[in-house]
Amino acid sequence: MNRLVLLPLLSFSLLYACGSTHQRRDRNGSKADTTSSFRGKANVDPDTTLLSLKGSGAVSILEVLGQVWKFEDADKDHWNLVFWDSTENKRQFPELALFRDFCATENARCGIQLGKWKLDKETRELSLQFSNGRHKTYFIRKIAMKQMELVCGKDGDSILLQLTAPAIVHKQVQDDPFYPANNLWRIRPRASETDDQIRQRVKGFVHFFALFFLDNHARQEQDISFSGLPCSLVWYNGGIGMQSRLEVDKRWIACFWSEKEAMKGYDMLAELLGRHELKWPEHPTSWIQQIGQVLDQMTDKL
Repeated sequence: MNRLVLLPLLSFSLLYACGSTHQRRDRNGSKADTTSSFRGKANVDPDTTLLSLKGSGAVSILEVLGQVWKFEDADKDHWNLVFWDSTENKRQFPELALFRDFCATENARCGIQLGKWKLDKETRELSLQFSNGRHKTYFIRKIAMKQMELVCGKDGDSILLQLTAPAIVHKQVQDDPFYPANNLWRIRPRASETDDQIRQRVKGFVHFFALFFLDNHARQEQDISFSGLPCSLVWYNGGIGMQSRLEVDKRWIACFWSEKEAMKGYDMLAELLGRHELKWPEHPTSWIQQIGQVLDQMTDKL
């Protein structure tokens, strides 16, 4: 049972302990977006770069909030609004990544926004201020180490949200793939970029996925979900390839000023892979770690 976290003037109760699963399903129980996940057992000891909140003694409410929270459910009247993309007619996976330095990344998989967060303990309000000028306020109803209930909205149209978190965080917040600084490459520039700027954007993309694979390795994940993450690469069990030029992910192209500049970035990646300079670890702990380490090499060579 999860230990409750105390916050002045806030009534807590232990939320329903959902089983830890990464095969996402829609509200009707159907499997969702199974083509965008990769399975593979990491089979490693717990990683020393991670910190278990459950095993770290007394923790503050701010430390508990400082996790990557996944939206698991919403009240019946608002479920489609929260979890369904009516434009693309498919399930979406909202998340709220809060970090100990009060940086925040909202919806890294479905409409990313970067910004800051703060908590008013008196009013129980969790406030988000984004770099694009937008802001959002949640009201915390319940919170435990791995579960949280939020209310969003006012005037009779409030949305009740249920979220879960692993109670495991990176000791260094910058090592988390969803930390805002690791996602700046996803924010479309306001003007055309030089070749050097495009290369830096591509470098940020590769660095993100290096962290993403190493994070999954450290957490011993068996099912890696790529849903909503822009990408121009193809992952294999022991290999990395390029998507064909005609089928490059439109979400990846949208990270650049134009399709022409995106293709410049594509060519930079293709040229790097074509040089065959990358060294694949001969005895990796897992293919997940192996790809993360090779992506690290790519980051250094860009």
